[in-house]
Amino acid sequence: MKCLTRSEAETKREQAIEFLKRIGNDESAERFEAMTLEEYAEHKGAELLQNPMRIRRKDMARETGPTKAELSDVLDEISDLAEEALDPELTREELVAKVKELADVASGDVEVDEGEDDQD
Repeated sequence: MKCLTRSEAETKREQAIEFLKRIGNDESAERFEAMTLEEYAEHKGAELLQNPMRIRRKDMARETGPTKAELSDVLDEISDLAEEALDPELTREELVAKVKELADVASGDVEVDEGEDDQD
């Protein structure tokens, strides 16, 4: 069932009246003029929304992505890993492992833990 606000129903009813008058169907135009908004909505098979602002709020998008704090944590982790990877004392294998870990964190494949730095 289609839903209309009161203003949408009124606009559509007025448009229908104007159209019927233009095509010379004055009898139907008068019938539409005599209808209340509720009767017009029922005639169109629509439902009038009582409080459209209240209903529309339910349809608002929900936050689905990471929060600013979570993104900040990821950036901090990437910065720390990049700094560790620049250590000249690292072996080639250690450097490759650090770069892979950095790539995983940057791509979102690994969740950032607060205690992750203590594992090294």
